[in-house]
Amino acid sequence: MEDTQLFKKVFGSVAASNIGSAIGAAVEWVSVPGGGWKALEDHFGWVETLLPWVQQDRQVRYWNNSPPLRYQHMDMPAGMTEDGAEIRYLLELAIIEKMGRVTVEDVAEVFRREIKREDIGRLVNPHIVIHLDRLRAGDENTRIHPRLIGSMTPWPGLVDAAHMIGPVGIINAGDARQASLDTIDVCSLLQPPVSGGTEGSRVIAAATAEAFRPSATVESVVEAARANVSLHTRQILDEALEIAAKHPDLRDIREPIRKHFMPTYPYADAVETAAEALALFWITKGDVRSGLIGATNIGRDTDCIGGMLGSICGAYKGIDGVPAEWVETVQAAIDANTYTLQKLSMRETAVRLTEAVKMNLSALKRQVSEMEELGA
Repeated sequence: MEDTQLFKKVFGSVAASNIGSAIGAAVEWVSVPGGGWKALEDHFGWVETLLPWVQQDRQVRYWNNSPPLRYQHMDMPAGMTEDGAEIRYLLELAIIEKMGRVTVEDVAEVFRREIKREDIGRLVNPHIVIHLDRLRAGDENTRIHPRLIGSMTPWPGLVDAAHMIGPVGIINAGDARQASLDTIDVCSLLQPPVSGGTEGSRVIAAATAEAFRPSATVESVVEAARANVSLHTRQILDEALEIAAKHPDLRDIREPIRKHFMPTYPYADAVETAAEALALFWITKGDVRSGLIGATNIGRDTDCIGGMLGSICGAYKGIDGVPAEWVETVQAAIDANTYTLQKLSMRETAVRLTEAVKMNLSALKRQVSEMEELGA
């Protein structure tokens, strides 16, 4: 199996998304809110490698109607991932357990079982406590259905779902439309169905699914993302792609992107980060190393941009296109972390996801065969 292009693309997507989350997390704290690429450059210079970082013990509000949330102190070695990678792994786990496409109920069950409430704020993002408490409240007769929980979030448009969603593109490998449709259901655990949070997620899932096709090109991946979202989201994607066409250099695009998005969004939202990921994919032609370096240095929500871009680039180029030293560093950091939910290695996760993709493809073949019998 591990010699197949399918496995290599699955492993590439799993690994590159984790790397993107890790390399971006180390610099995010100076780039948001409001710091942007210049603050990042002043503090770090041009970042081209994985760095250690510290998560400070602090209380935050995402925006004014937010309840107070607490991050707990964590010393992160170079390569350690962050909150988006944690819930992305839970989505991968749900797919592995189902051995196929998943619903919001499947994902909710894994969240309910795997997340330790007392550890929220270490690696799992502190706002997840609200979703978890709602998932666990009451009994089978009285608790809130997970499909309704995202509609109750104080933060519609938040990037959490989009950062998580890459594996929906994996299980729907080659079918961008179905990946986009499944995303609407899966994201309803965290985001309202017509929110920017869900729209940004559809961009990433559709692009990741298209990147699996043997005939995929940079242009076809971009078009798959554009074709499977709403009109307004498509307009924002096109605005970012237009900036990329005018400034097709990883350093030059930073200020135009900042000027374009920052006046409207002090904090980057899911549609913005998805648009930035797609623009960087276009500039770098899907190259994993340069793409993730670009995501890290562009400023704003660097870990989310990197994690989302990694899902697409890793699927497009496969594991052979992912720097091996980065894979090793990230896996070593995850292995040494006491609090991570990521119990399967990235390689083992990819093995099991590949099995799930093959199972899903077998079911599709059986469906086609049976329907062809009807027309014979």
